[in-house]
Amino acid sequence: MENKTYRSIPDGVIFRNRNSYKTPLILAHRGGNTLAPQNSLPAFEAVCRLGVWALETDIRLTKDGKCVCIHDAAVDKMTDGEGEVIDFTFDELMKIRIDCGVGADTLPEDYLRIPTMDQYLDLCMKWGVVPFIELKTDDGCEPVMRALRRRSMESFAVISSVKIEHLEAARAISDKVFIHHIFSSKENIDRLYDLGYAGMSFKVKSAAELPDGLIGDVHEAGLRVCLRAADTPEAVREAIDIGLDYQPSNKVFAL
Repeated sequence: MENKTYRSIPDGVIFRNRNSYKTPLILAHRGGNTLAPQNSLPAFEAVCRLGVWALETDIRLTKDGKCVCIHDAAVDKMTDGEGEVIDFTFDELMKIRIDCGVGADTLPEDYLRIPTMDQYLDLCMKWGVVPFIELKTDDGCEPVMRALRRRSMESFAVISSVKIEHLEAARAISDKVFIHHIFSSKENIDRLYDLGYAGMSFKVKSAAELPDGLIGDVHEAGLRVCLRAADTPEAVREAIDIGLDYQPSNKVFAL
């Protein structure tokens, strides 16, 4: 790393505030899954009301190409249905209900439908919260980017994935959207630098597990970085102290 010179990559509007105790850049993992069922409308609304920086969700496509917010490939774990999301039409998927997670047995039925991406983006726009969208399938990039463009939200959104190829597809469509590589490695720094306006996360929980100099190497390339979910105020403060640029959390949404 020490022999390479990197050009400066401009900051985007979503980073107008630096990650700090005053303005912690916390993203609610799976849409505030400790407040209500993961990736559900009540969870989304709850963290938006708490003033979180970004709202993370997972996007999959139905058989007829509609984008919905659900983490697993199958609906079995979180709903009263059975089968793969991709095997349902949108109308069929809207007939099943979320029946697992915090407060699922007390919520109104309409709140227990699997959210659409349009509902999710509408909430993000209403509350000024950054959409942090994880692509779960190879065919998700184009419809997600179309939805962002319809709302003029390209520059106010994050596309994330464990597959760099998904991020390359997003960058081919837009030079405005921020891209984030999940569970990345030092070997991907140059590849993400070449894509520009990007970030990466490492599969470690605390500063003690980080190799010496890694955060500096990422920042030298003009990239941003976070670790795995920080689920206590102390862990979020440590993330800020060691220079992380944003931080996922399941339990902490403000300091």
